[in-house]
Amino acid sequence: MQELIEAIRVAVATDASAEQKAAGVQACRTISTALDTEPGKPILLPGTPPPAATSLVSVDQMLDLVISRLTTIATERDALPAPTAAQLRGLRVPVTPGTLPRGPTKPAGHAKRTTPTPRKP
Repeated sequence: MQELIEAIRVAVATDASAEQKAAGVQACRTISTALDTEPGKPILLPGTPPPAATSLVSVDQMLDLVISRLTTIATERDALPAPTAAQLRGLRVPVTPGTLPRGPTKPAGHAKRTTPTPRKP
């Protein structure tokens, strides 16, 4: 608070520069906004973006919201019919062809032999 009052003192001096006067005007606006704000509410300074909606919610409230949403999702999933054995064959990941990286390919000159070579006794 003392910095704001000092900025106003410097700004009203007769030899104040344009920058000092601008700082004084901003200090006056900040004090005015702080005096107009209701107790317990965030101070919205002129020229600043409004706070995000999540900043007005406590951590406990946010956790309660997440738990209630996950409970709803779990209840809906439990209401679905049980999957058959054919549906449980393995993990199915929806993939668009060409989106997964391929492993290293073998060079063309190193083909495997299909017939075994006879060994000498």
